[in-house]
Amino acid sequence: MLATLDVTVVVGTIALLFEPDPEIPQWGVGVMFFLLGVLPLGGAFALLRPTLTAPGKSCPQYGGNDRQAAGVLRSSHNWWIFYSCGWVFSSLWGASRQRQVRCTQCDALYLTDTRGTRIAGVLLWVFLLLVIFAVIGQQLGSQ
Repeated sequence: MLATLDVTVVVGTIALLFEPDPEIPQWGVGVMFFLLGVLPLGGAFALLRPTLTAPGKSCPQYGGNDRQAAGVLRSSHNWWIFYSCGWVFSSLWGASRQRQVRCTQCDALYLTDTRGTRIAGVLLWVFLLLVIFAVIGQQLGSQ
């Protein structure tokens, strides 16, 4: 949520720089960009980093973390999301699903998160929240 709000602030301050007759001086926009956008965005990254780099689920039988890709082809493409939300959300949805891996010690197959699935999941939520904020802002602006 913090990352989504900070991305909104950063995009808003960049849009203020390109206004022909700004109400806020450019140094004020720069201060807003840094204090309300970049610093909290760095904090959000610091909060998300441990969850993105943490090891995935251990092998349910052996208990070890040594694993390799299972090589099993399976589709994580959801047509309902593709037709209702577009290819960006559909791609992020597919990339954020758990991957099947094989334990190197006992050859057991199991599902786990990887660094890529976690990053795609965070990006999916950032984009979803930005869309929700845009819809809410549009509704409030029209009233």
